[in-house]
Amino acid sequence: MKNNLLVLNIITLFIASCVGPPDYSDGLLENVPAIVNENDYFSLSLLGDKYTEKSEWNLDLDVTSLDKILTTMVVKDLAIGASDSTYLFLVDEQGDTMFSAGLFSELVVTSQDSIIVIGSPKKVILDSDNFSGRLEYQIIKTVE
Repeated sequence: MKNNLLVLNIITLFIASCVGPPDYSDGLLENVPAIVNENDYFSLSLLGDKYTEKSEWNLDLDVTSLDKILTTMVVKDLAIGASDSTYLFLVDEQGDTMFSAGLFSELVVTSQDSIIVIGSPKKVILDSDNFSGRLEYQIIKTVE
């Protein structure tokens, strides 16, 4: 009787301690962009598999005219067809496009720009139609 009760308690404890798989919502899975949006840093990471969506992120960057921003973009493992089109835009506070890139080939881009020259970035827009590949895009605030 005691052994049966002990076995029943162990089985109940084992079943109660089981958990399901994690619910990923941070870009670790295909077609789920991972976003980090801080006052001195913005990051967009995407592993796309025929990803089709238009997404916009208002930037939390807190910049002054004395600041500079370092921007990096990496596009790798790209697989596109003739009708596929994906664009990345950086928009300023007046709604003007500061940067645009068509993601049609693998590339690595870096730039460091002064806020007083280019203006203050306010929004990142990813307009993707059938994007298959990896996209990494970061904006980092730097101070002179």
